[in-house]
Amino acid sequence: MKILLALDDSVRTMDEAVRLASERGAGLTALFVLDAGWSVFIGSDFLLGSHARGDFLEYTRDDELAQERALLAAFEERARAANLRVEVKSVASGRVTEAILNELKDGGYDSLVMSLPFRRGLEVVRDAPAAILKAAACDILFVRRDG
Repeated sequence: MKILLALDDSVRTMDEAVRLASERGAGLTALFVLDAGWSVFIGSDFLLGSHARGDFLEYTRDDELAQERALLAAFEERARAANLRVEVKSVASGRVTEAILNELKDGGYDSLVMSLPFRRGLEVVRDAPAAILKAAACDILFVRRDG
């Protein structure tokens, strides 16, 4: 059995994915999607010469990379504590939901674990769980967010 964890900042979701993989003796992969959709979302730099758009995109990229490091470290710590071997993947995508669905399809996963609501970059605004539920061909476990 193979389980995919759509990684966001929910500790509860990480713990649930680790627990599920441990109980079932399953392989567990955590997928962190760097949201590269901001460049499309904010449009062109209307303040000519100000570099405001470029500065904002640089800021969002740096913030995404910092989140990636922190979340992957937290996930790996939980997996080690459970004596579980895991795989971590990171991908940059214009749409987080598309990246998750592509990984599900290409990786041959049996289950997906993700937070509800799912919070990754612009996916806070979009309805990621509904899109994934409609398109995924595997079991899905939605974990209510902390608090």
